[in-house]
Amino acid sequence: MNASEPPAVRLSVAAPCFNEEESITAVVQEWEQFLSRLPFHSEIVLCNDGSTDGTARILDELKRAHPRLRVVSFEINGGYGRALSAAIDATRGEYVVTIDSDGQFDLSDVTALLAELDEGEYDCVTGYRMAKQDSLFRVLADRGLNKLVRLMFGVRLRDTNCAIKVARGDVLRGLRIEARGYPTPTEICVRLAAQGCHLGELGVTHREREAGASKLHPFRTAWSMFRFLLYLRRKLKLHADGIIVEP
Repeated sequence: MNASEPPAVRLSVAAPCFNEEESITAVVQEWEQFLSRLPFHSEIVLCNDGSTDGTARILDELKRAHPRLRVVSFEINGGYGRALSAAIDATRGEYVVTIDSDGQFDLSDVTALLAELDEGEYDCVTGYRMAKQDSLFRVLADRGLNKLVRLMFGVRLRDTNCAIKVARGDVLRGLRIEARGYPTPTEICVRLAAQGCHLGELGVTHREREAGASKLHPFRTAWSMFRFLLYLRRKLKLHADGIIVEP
């Protein structure tokens, strides 16, 4: 490597960020503490998805304090999926972690996820929430979702919609993500499986949100999720049948 070239990044953390002014400082600082202990180079890539509160200003301050942090931005909110996709595509790491920026997941779980990925020769290892800290409705809805995903796509995972995942960067970057909201983590699993990728799963910690508010509306979200899965199943079938070029 040329002395003027930056060191290779082994691990990238990619996350969307929308109106998280109450929690984003604590979350980034926690991630920094974990990443600083790793014996290799890493980065954090956040996508500010048109936040209307003080998130943009706070991210600018955090960038000055933490050179590991990079930010991509959209002026207008376009949804979770677009923001996560933009963050992923801006990463440079050999491995990419997807995670939410609201503090509900513990980034230190990545150590075990990475080990599982390498030992199992997986392309992606997704977390499953061992003790989901959420309403009974959402816990039951997630169980129903995973049964539906098994039935429709043959993807046999316990928690496809868990936000924290570790994947090989060359597999995840450029992956077509069409969902704009809640279905995004499940879409990633389904599309990777459809491409023949080897998927693994490992239990992770799930914590209660300490600040801010969830952007989900339960019944509207469930209906949108079902419609999206029907769309995705049809599109993947048309691609498999050679009717369309891009799934």
